Amino acid sequence: MSEQPTTEQNQENPKAKLEAKRKKEYEANRKALDELCTLYPEVFDMAAPKPLQIGVHTAIAEDGKLSKTRIRRALNLYVRMRRYIACLTEGAERITLGGKSVGTVTEEEAKHAAEKLAEIDKKRAQRKPQTDKPKRRPNRNKPNSTRPAANKPANKASKPQAEKKQTPESKQNAEERMQSKLEALVNKRSN
Repeated sequence: MSEQPTTEQNQENPKAKLEAKRKKEYEANRKALDELCTLYPEVFDMAAPKPLQIGVHTAIAEDGKLSKTRIRRALNLYVRMRRYIACLTEGAERITLGGKSVGTVTEEEAKHAAEKLAEIDKKRAQRKPQTDKPKRRPNRNKPNSTRPAANKPANKASKPQAEKKQTPESKQNAEERMQSKLEALVNKRSN
């Protein structure tokens, strides 16, 4: 006998399916964009995008290296990147697949891009958590060596001079403290 899903499971299932579908589409788009970046590295640079010629999708299709669906997926992701939209400033040169200049970004296109940037930034600001609340609490179970400490120097060279120069008395005190700690550990283990 198989169990029938409850009504609660049915209500949550469409949300999970939609989320899974979006994730799958994003991954497909990302894979297509990676292919495009590999095929045309002088044109498609994720770190420093340049304005593309209008109708670049037809030039890529004519090249015959990718299917129209893969081209559409890749460009869908690329032209919606914040960095790409930010590069669309008035007078910026548009480039072809060969990396040659083929025109410039018009005032109207730059204005539209600026509006899109403002919209993206507004959405990002709404999604950000409150600044007074930390994003994640540090894992208290991890050793301190993995977490940077504000009061610890980054390396030995940056230690203050006062710490480097120790008097013989302070060295003796440090040795005594170390010896007492070792004795405590030995006694703890033997008990």
